[in-house]
Amino acid sequence: MAVHRRLRILLVDDEPDILLLLQAMLSATAWEVVGKATSGESALRISTDITPDVAVIDYMMPGMHGMELAERLKSVHPECEVLIFSAFDVREEALASPHVDHFLHKTQVARLEGVLGDIAVQKGFAG
Repeated sequence: MAVHRRLRILLVDDEPDILLLLQAMLSATAWEVVGKATSGESALRISTDITPDVAVIDYMMPGMHGMELAERLKSVHPECEVLIFSAFDVREEALASPHVDHFLHKTQVARLEGVLGDIAVQKGFAG
């Protein structure tokens, strides 16, 4: 049975321009960007107020890096799908982690909507 609300997305990247790009890409969809953070610490604070269905997390950030954030976010919201989004070739490392569900290289940003669409279907969200 489909869930009658929009897929809630948390965007995390230390580059504000990337956050703006991602939000612009996703604003025309049936999903909802419920939070944007420029650090792992900020993302964890935001996730105490909202429960994201999916988090798109940059791998390389100052302070708490993406893999640590994935682990900490999953400990609070185990049902949240984590997608590591990186300019580095870290697919194997990311997908080897039990805390990461998906990996997307930043050069493949055009595929993000498709990946999120698959997650929405998998989680039973209405189109």
